[in-house]
Amino acid sequence: MFKILIGVTSLIFIIIGMLHVFWAFGGVWGVKAVLPTKDDSKFPVLQPRMLGTLFIGLFCFFASVLLLVQLDLFTVIQPSPLSKWLCITGGIVFLLRAIGEGKYVGFFKKIKHTRFAKQDTAFYSPLCVWISLIFLLASFI
Repeated sequence: MFKILIGVTSLIFIIIGMLHVFWAFGGVWGVKAVLPTKDDSKFPVLQPRMLGTLFIGLFCFFASVLLLVQLDLFTVIQPSPLSKWLCITGGIVFLLRAIGEGKYVGFFKKIKHTRFAKQDTAFYSPLCVWISLIFLLASFI
């Protein structure tokens, strides 16, 4: 059962990584829903650049592989103390993302009425909690 949950989360990371690569090369589908905006503005708080977006995409692919390594699905790369600690670190990072920075993202954000804020509360922050739990679970396998 745990292996299925970890595998599904790995697939989620692949999908998110592909979206970031799509955005990095100029894709616009979904962009307005994933960037935080100021109060009543349509302008995003940040303007992600190509390299930064590609980095996040590569990070997602790495996270997917890391989870699969912890499941011992590769003959070339075996689970190790390093992969365990990387999973624990990933769990902490995604839990902190779910909690938020106080203003635009996370469960405790102050700006709650923008399109992004509603999406963040409904989908992104709960997904971060899920990913955090899966990383921590994977670290104990």
